[in-house]
Amino acid sequence: MSKNNNIQIRLIKNKKELEQVFRIREIIFIREQKVQKNIERDEFDKISKHVIILYKNKPVGCARIRLIGKKAKLERIALLKGYRGRGFGKNIVNYLIKYCKKKDIKEICMNSQYYLKNYYKKFGFKTRGKTFMEAGIKHIEMYLN
Repeated sequence: MSKNNNIQIRLIKNKKELEQVFRIREIIFIREQKVQKNIERDEFDKISKHVIILYKNKPVGCARIRLIGKKAKLERIALLKGYRGRGFGKNIVNYLIKYCKKKDIKEICMNSQYYLKNYYKKFGFKTRGKTFMEAGIKHIEMYLN
């Protein structure tokens, strides 16, 4: 768990928190980014570790960590609009990296939305391969080892 002033970042504890995570994802991915509802939620939700970001006990962000052998894939990283550009994202990414390193993960990867690639480079992520379209949005694979 990461705790900074009024920010709390941790794995979800129950079904209610999972529903809060899904609600945040719906607001950001389905409403804001126009991702189709039938692809936003997928079969990996059942096997992934879900992370919730609380600010003053209010759910404001989320992420998903999918373990694939000795690799971890960071997915569905999202922050509600009013909380962007305030350092919350940096806290989330640092938490995700620290969690993976504690689990002895050899490589952390993600399909980053292309416009965010330079943001993730600040944490040491490198790009791999060519850009591609996913859910109608330009992405690039990124990794950290």
